[in-house]
Parts: sequence; structure tokens; C-alpha cells
Amino acid sequence: MAKLIEMTQLSPTMTEGTIVKWIKKEGDSVSPGEVLAEVETDKAVMEMEAYESGVLLKIIEPEGSKLKVGQALGIIGKPGEDVGALVSSAKSKAPAVETKQEPAVVTAPAPVSIKPQEPVVVAKQTTPEPVTPDSRGSLRVLASPLAKSIALEHGIDLHKIIGTGPEGRISKKDVLDAIGNKNGTGIKSSFAVDVKPDEVITLNGMRKTIAKRLKDSKLNLPHFYLNADVNARKLELFRAELNDFRDKNLPDSAPKISVNDIIIRAVASALRLHPKVNASWVDDTIIQYGRIDVGIAVSLDGGLLTPVIRNTDKKSIFDISGEVKELAKKARDRKLKPEEFTNGTFTISNLGMYGISRFTAIINEPESAILAVGAIEDKPVVENGQVVAGRVASLTLSCDHRVIDGAVGAEFLKTLKSLLEHPTLLSGI
Repeated sequence: MAKLIEMTQLSPTMTEGTIVKWIKKEGDSVSPGEVLAEVETDKAVMEMEAYESGVLLKIIEPEGSKLKVGQALGIIGKPGEDVGALVSSAKSKAPAVETKQEPAVVTAPAPVSIKPQEPVVVAKQTTPEPVTPDSRGSLRVLASPLAKSIALEHGIDLHKIIGTGPEGRISKKDVLDAIGNKNGTGIKSSFAVDVKPDEVITLNGMRKTIAKRLKDSKLNLPHFYLNADVNARKLELFRAELNDFRDKNLPDSAPKISVNDIIIRAVASALRLHPKVNASWVDDTIIQYGRIDVGIAVSLDGGLLTPVIRNTDKKSIFDISGEVKELAKKARDRKLKPEEFTNGTFTISNLGMYGISRFTAIINEPESAILAVGAIEDKPVVENGQVVAGRVASLTLSCDHRVIDGAVGAEFLKTLKSLLEHPTLLSGI
């Protein structure tokens, strides 16, 4: 008997999906576990598998269609079965199908920005009458109070100025232009501004989900922030030693170590020593995790994802480095599986490669903390009582105050700072 194929919930936060590509075609045989189609969720492009055996009799929704979870997209059955009634039933129950397109760029009319008391006309200029008769029959000048004051100070006759504001109103700039002309500077008293039109960009599913989750996190979690500067000179030397060891002793396939790889390992060690930070607020209780799974924020076109390094504290820096690079590539290719980007216990966001000195990050719910890492920069530091040239990185810890008290967060950051300033300790923790 023919059965409908319904849009499957492929990730915990998925409510709708877009059919990117049909892998099976009408008439193809299908077995349970075989991939029917590639579907774009709010997080990634994922494979949707079949649950029934038979033949793909009908593709109800084409590639590019956006469907709600549970909505029918095809029919599986025996060869030759009549599926007309099923198709009609599916169409009648389905909401209007939205066909995914590339993010549209819509040209909107450019607004005219007018400063108080200094009107500016952005459109094509006309020459209005600069003066109007008032009720007593005299000539009244339309000008802003500031324009009148400047004109009086410089002996400028407002009746001789053509205003560029609404109804010929004379602005401060009109008067200043007239003063320039009087002094021989050749400044024009009328002008046009070439304004680029606004762009309205439609959002993809990922960006919509990110916007909602970050807004909810910022509104619902009582954030507070702790900052520490790290003397990164030994950290950079340690990285150079690790890569020198790699070049001399490991195969070419072994990953090169980045500063971020060492920071990830140091964070995992600090979380093991301060388990209260490795926790979440859930239903008026605090869950203190036995596992340490560190997420790494990865920037993508149209959003970001946080691939998770499982059991981070039990892995070497080389293991972490290889896994980070593999997960980051899968994230950018939109090939991450839900288990690879969900259920982390702590997140790191590093913008140092963009030259950002320091910043604060929004906590990734349901976690209770996120670490923002800035660039390593040349700064003076004090060593052995002497001010010397140093290399300094800024760390900012965002904490959920329901879970982490100030002293708890401070102790964690103090330990992390110590580990990064003495990275050889990581081999023993």
C-alpha cells in the first residue's frame, strides 16, 4: 500500500526544511536507510533517509520547496499503484509551498535624512522662492534660527540666498556656502547627494534561528562579564615548539597547531578544576556536567555554528587541532550532523584573527558561560618588577549569574590565565 513520505525532523531545533536535492527519482527503488533527498535545516544540509521499502512513485514537492516538519513531499509504494487520491489529500492538507530562492536584494526607496534646523533636499533641486509675503505685506525670510544668527554675524543678506530646504527654507549650510562665495572660496550654495539605495535582504533559516536564540539568551540569562589580560609570550613560544616537534617527528598529515588549539585544551583543563562553570540552568535546577564538551564558534556565510569537541579534557593538543579543522570544514560545507554541534557544555569564540582586541559574547544556551578571545598584541608588561615589551591577549568570560557567582567565574579565569601563561603545565593536567 502506498505511503506518504513526510518531512523528518533532522535536528532538535528544526521546524521546517528546504529540499536542496532529490537523490532518488520517480521510479527508483527505495530501501529503509537509503538517502531520499538532501534537506537544508536551520543548521546544515542533511540527508533524509527512507523508512519504507518500495518504489518512489511520486515527488509531490520539487527541489527548492520549503516544508514544515510532517508535511508530505513524496509517495512510496508498489509499482503501478494509483496515488492520485494520496496526492490530492497531501495537497489539500499542505500549507502554501514556499519555494526557496537565493536571498533576494530588494531596492527600497532611499529615505531623505533631514537634520533638525538644517534641512537637506536629496532629490533633484528646484529653485523655490526664497521669501514669502506675510500678513502685513512685507517680505518674510524662511530660514532656521541658526542660519539667521550666522547671517547676522557675517553681514549676509538672507533675501539674496536661495534656500535648499522644504519650501525654500534657508539652512545653516546655505548661509555658510554664501559666506564662502563672499570670501572667494567658490563653494556652491546648492548641491545634490548621490545616495545608494537601501537593500532588504531576506534571511535564511540559520540566520532566523540564530537571531531568535541569541535574543532569548540575552533577555533570559542574567549575563555578567569578567576580563583578564594574558601575557602570551610563553604561549606563542610553546606553539612554536609544538610545531617544530611536529615538523621533525610527525607525518605531514599531522595538523599544525594554532594558538586557539592550545586555548581549547587550557579551557578544558580549567573546567575540570572548576566544575561549577561546566554547568547549565535547567527547570530551576543546576546540572553540573560530568563530561567536558567544548564548542568552537565557526563563522559561515549567513550565520555561525558551534561544532563541539567531545571529551575535550581527555584529548591531546594535536588531537584537538585535527578535530577542530575537520569539524570547521564540515561546518562550512554544511555537512555537520546534529550530534556534532549540539549539547556542548562550554563555548569559545575567538575573533583574534580579525584583529579584535577584546569583545563580549552572548552565552550559547543552555550553557552557562562563553569565553571571548581577542588578538595577541604588542603591549608593555611587568616582569620581575621591570616594564618590558610583551605580547598580550584579552579574555572576556560571559557568565550566567544564576549558575556562576562572581568569585566562581573569577577563580576559573584566574586558573585559565595561569595555564596560558605557563602552557607546559597542560601536559600534567
